[in-house]
Amino acid sequence: MADTAKPEEPVVTPVGEAPVRNSKVPRAPKRPVLPRLFGISVWGAVKLLVTCLLVGFFLLALEFDPVADDVNVLGALGDLLGNLVGAAVWAVRNFWKPLLAGASIVLPLWVLWRLASLPFRK
Repeated sequence: MADTAKPEEPVVTPVGEAPVRNSKVPRAPKRPVLPRLFGISVWGAVKLLVTCLLVGFFLLALEFDPVADDVNVLGALGDLLGNLVGAAVWAVRNFWKPLLAGASIVLPLWVLWRLASLPFRK
């Protein structure tokens, strides 16, 4: 007996779209540009807020005033670099102090979380 199955028809798709082969699942419409550009999750907004806060702390620590007549961006960046190097040297010299302080809070909470989530892990 000869194979009577029809060969699969070629799928023609527009440029930039993936081919769909006889799928009964409707495709989601493409989102507009502005929601794709500025639409972030709640967690993304929290991370953005924390980043803004940290940068603001650095700017205030450097006493950076953008409306002053004698604004020196390169000098501010140099001061920032010097402070970061100083903080790195301090962290290397005294790394055990913040490590111990953070571990005294984080590790018990981590152990409790692992115990509480144990029944739900595979």
